[in-house]
Amino acid sequence: MAESRHGVFPETRWSLILRLRASDDTQCARALDELCQVYWQPLYAFLRRSGRDPEQAKDLTQGFLAQFLSRHGFERIGPTEGPFRRFLLASLRNYTVSEARRDGAIKRGGEFEIFSFDIQKAEEIFETQAAAAPSPEAAFDRQWAQTVWSHALAKLREEQRAKGKEHLFDALKGAVAGESEGQNAQIAEATGLAPSAVSLSVHRLRRRLKELVMEELRETVTTPGDLAGELDYFLSIWSK
Repeated sequence: MAESRHGVFPETRWSLILRLRASDDTQCARALDELCQVYWQPLYAFLRRSGRDPEQAKDLTQGFLAQFLSRHGFERIGPTEGPFRRFLLASLRNYTVSEARRDGAIKRGGEFEIFSFDIQKAEEIFETQAAAAPSPEAAFDRQWAQTVWSHALAKLREEQRAKGKEHLFDALKGAVAGESEGQNAQIAEATGLAPSAVSLSVHRLRRRLKELVMEELRETVTTPGDLAGELDYFLSIWSK
């Protein structure tokens, strides 16, 4: 593991995968399920933007994850591959090519069902993002950025719930996410807080949200330098 000024760089998804080689089946299944839940939407978006229909994209996503996340699928990879996002997309491209050569067509009928797949939700998300993604790679990256943001926001809400501030967070969430700029007076009236208290709370929550985004990104790289690059890339996508 690489080290930063603050000590040992935290465990990443790269190091998690490497550790899975020696894990028992229960630990392995839990970790692989987590990886599936994080990455299936970006993979699905890439396949849909590549021209696959919803069922084809679903089957290919399931099949790819079944192969990649099997013990044999990650035996040959390591953290020298760069950001996990980039490696995963390259692996998906290779998988779709090999599937086309092997079968001449995409298999149907749910041959792989390694995790719950809400195809209606996947389509709704894809349609929302499609106009801003002119290429399959852009569709993958945009959905990846959305996933990072959504996970960080969900963690922030859970932190506030644990402090008994869930309802206040729900009232402030739009302002924290930048979706209700200039509405502090309305929020103050709805929550009974002074406008200055609303502004301060939003500032603190935004600062914590940025930290949580960094934590999400940190899990996909292995060095502080790579983390800075991934943050810049995330911001370049998210600001569009």
